[in-house]
Amino acid sequence: MRRSERMLLIDLANSVQELTATLKELRESQREVLERLAAVEQGVERIHEVSQGRVRTQYAQIEDLLALYRDIDPSASLPRMRDWAAGPELLRFLYEEVMAHKRTRVLECGSGTTTVIMAYAMRSLGSGTVTALEHDPRFAELTRRELTVRGLADWAEVVDAGLSEVEVDGDLWRWYDTAAIPSGELDMLLVDGPPADTGLQARYPALPLLADRLAGYAVVVLDDANRPDERAITERWTGRFPQFELQRLKHERGTVVLRPTTRLQ
Repeated sequence: MRRSERMLLIDLANSVQELTATLKELRESQREVLERLAAVEQGVERIHEVSQGRVRTQYAQIEDLLALYRDIDPSASLPRMRDWAAGPELLRFLYEEVMAHKRTRVLECGSGTTTVIMAYAMRSLGSGTVTALEHDPRFAELTRRELTVRGLADWAEVVDAGLSEVEVDGDLWRWYDTAAIPSGELDMLLVDGPPADTGLQARYPALPLLADRLAGYAVVVLDDANRPDERAITERWTGRFPQFELQRLKHERGTVVLRPTTRLQ
């Protein structure tokens, strides 16, 4: 074979190798582009899902708010239901729970719009009292004012209960002063305090301390149940008190409801 022919074959082989490498790079680039497109598509789908979820949540809240106004028929606007206040979905649940099961001995850990709505329910029933424990004097006074201007002072009481050390499971917790809790049985316990910034799993002591005060088919409600601390509290409660059945309500902030499977002793 002539030298020129050998050189031509070598050049051809080199060209084939370069072309093969170029094709490989193109395929790799194409794969990366397709992966990026898939990621963008997934992102768009996720945004759509979130958007649809928010629309459904907002629609449900409007529906619950209208239902509250219809059922309560208040003479003045209901208190604010955003920021730190409970949302319409929880408030409607509480109102209907009190009405349907005639929950007339309610203890609330924390105070606010929930206190007002349950007081409306007590007034509709014609009997019962909501007792709200509040560690912050400012919030206690605001809730009392809301109750007074609506003529609900006879149906709910806000008790000043500063945070103090209580022993639960061999550990010390900062929780409401137990001396402020009125005597007698309870048929509903709403746990919406203390605030998370007062300590790790700050709301855990409520059920261990008050379980023996729950009467018959009493119900326990935990607000803000989507937060990590409240998820941990729920797990501890259900492990320690297997006589309760867990229900999770798909509220914006999450609500856990514990109902006894048999009548509490």
